[in-house]
Amino acid sequence: MSSVGGLHYDRYGSTEWLMRIGDGHAPPILFLPPLFEELNRTRALIVAMMRRLAAGGFGCWLPDLPGTGESERPLETVRWEDWREAARLAAAHIGHRPVVVTVRGGCLLDEAVDAFARYRFAPVQGASLARDLARSGMISGGAAGGYTLGDALLARLKEVEPSATEQMRTARLASDPAPADIKFDGPALWRRSEPGNAPDLAYGIAEDIGKWVSQCDIF
Repeated sequence: MSSVGGLHYDRYGSTEWLMRIGDGHAPPILFLPPLFEELNRTRALIVAMMRRLAAGGFGCWLPDLPGTGESERPLETVRWEDWREAARLAAAHIGHRPVVVTVRGGCLLDEAVDAFARYRFAPVQGASLARDLARSGMISGGAAGGYTLGDALLARLKEVEPSATEQMRTARLASDPAPADIKFDGPALWRRSEPGNAPDLAYGIAEDIGKWVSQCDIF
């Protein structure tokens, strides 16, 4: 394990990286990240949420999925099941059954984890992500700036939808007409051309997560 500026890094599944903010023995919250470029655009938001929750007494964890972040595995070799297995392995590494928080496409993987509860912010269908990748030119055959996806991963992405599950709360932006348990004012950072942050949004979501977990008497 290594630590940098209050961030703690460890390997899970022997090869991939897992970042922690907060006490490793505190009630655990596992964040499953957005997919593809949406992760880069929202990472600062996620880290801000994790810091706020850690200040409230939680241990927050964020894995790099195979082929993403600091992973050394080429994305074109990754299958959808590899991401599901990564979610399971990250949860197993924590050592305690977690609450799972997802942002955008992370919701497509959360049912792979044996979780106490699931909190989804701006959940999205896989087909919508695939269309966004195609429209933005982010799917490539190897061109710089694009994502080289295996055919099987892309085909599966087009099929997957968020699963129905018990003990779940859905949050969305106020600008999103889809139903939700709570809505927040703030920018759709995943739509921006560059990474950004929204501290008020991060604070609001983190506060809602903490209150909801307490009300559910999960830990």
